[in-house]
Amino acid sequence: MLLRVILKNFLSFEDEVQFDMFPNMRKESLPNHITMAAGVLPTLRMAAIYGANGAGKSNMLKGVDFIKLLVTDKDFLNQSKVSRYFYALKNDPASQPITLTIEFVTKAGKAFIYAVEIGEEGIKSEILQESGLGAKENKNVFTREGGTLSFAVKPSDEVQQMIKAWLEKNPFASLLTINDDMPVLSDENIAIAKNWFHKELVLIGFQSVNPKLIKLFKRNKEITEFTSNLFKAVDLGINTVKVQTEDFDEWIRSHNEEQLPIEELNKMQSGGISQINGNRITRQFTIEDGLREISQMIFEQFGKDGFSKDMDIVAQSDGTVRLLTLVPAFYGAIKKGKTVLIDEIEHSIHPHLIRELVKFFSQQETTGQLIFTTHETCLLDQKFIRTDEVWLVEKKDGSTHMYSLNDFKIHNTINIANGYMEGRYGAIPFIGDLKM
Repeated sequence: MLLRVILKNFLSFEDEVQFDMFPNMRKESLPNHITMAAGVLPTLRMAAIYGANGAGKSNMLKGVDFIKLLVTDKDFLNQSKVSRYFYALKNDPASQPITLTIEFVTKAGKAFIYAVEIGEEGIKSEILQESGLGAKENKNVFTREGGTLSFAVKPSDEVQQMIKAWLEKNPFASLLTINDDMPVLSDENIAIAKNWFHKELVLIGFQSVNPKLIKLFKRNKEITEFTSNLFKAVDLGINTVKVQTEDFDEWIRSHNEEQLPIEELNKMQSGGISQINGNRITRQFTIEDGLREISQMIFEQFGKDGFSKDMDIVAQSDGTVRLLTLVPAFYGAIKKGKTVLIDEIEHSIHPHLIRELVKFFSQQETTGQLIFTTHETCLLDQKFIRTDEVWLVEKKDGSTHMYSLNDFKIHNTINIANGYMEGRYGAIPFIGDLKM
């Protein structure tokens, strides 16, 4: 579970800003929206982030994604890339480091705080701690301060020298990624923390395309059934969603080879290659145990008098494709307790449908979390969202600031959608006189 994120000098965040999932315990509405992180800390399961275009809503999610990539991919950041992440609207953007902190609880029940400072030349400091969740002191897992290292589970002097040499060679790499190159850190907390970023934290961007989507549906019958049931429930004219798999050599004889990555396929030894058309995964080619196969998503659609026909993903609307991308994330949050962050959750989806999806999630008993940015005011309904679950984003002098709707005294009978549109809480666009 995500507890809080702190950002400073990152993209549109010049000053330190904190986003958190801590509830106002004086509020009595929707008590099922609160779960106990690690069994001791009240934590919200949902949050919606509102603000005008360009205010910086997406940049909060990008901050989380930046941390995820940093701690899971050694090669994510380098000197040429880092400059684009500093807050740019000042004379010397890199005069202060990028500062990012995230606190989270894994499904194993362990809580961690990860903090990193990044300058032009690389990571200046990096800390991983076991969080005491405010009830007891935090415990150090490792601290990296310049060239100085300290560990809770201390490696031998020889191994420490290897680590220092690796960090000098990879100044922008997180220490959490070192075991990918050489297994030198034996503290299980390092693996547990990294696993949360890798498997328990999911981010879906505005134009996200999941290259593993077909593989996911092919191997997980529960997700396929969950998706089919949801698509039927929301009346898309689709009865079933499934994966159709054929023998590659038989399939290719009846198709135009010019449309296929034949050279890449011939070089492929194992795994798979996804064919992407715009925002759609049209086909996936795989080789497993020497068997070549081709798979694609198929939608059983129905017409008059019970007539039905299997259609491919190219025939589907952008809204259906976007929904297909979101459903596995909803499934992961509801059934697997994952933390899911979605940018512009309503993109290409009808307001009534996205309202029902968010309402559906709000009613579930789960330890998973759903955090999203949106402009859709129909989601500001106190029947299924608490005021402490609503965050507002504004820009002042070019810098993004965030605050919670919980900062306002709002009775649970007030229509917060109307109040937001009337500008009572800020975070809406200011439009001057439009003249031709």
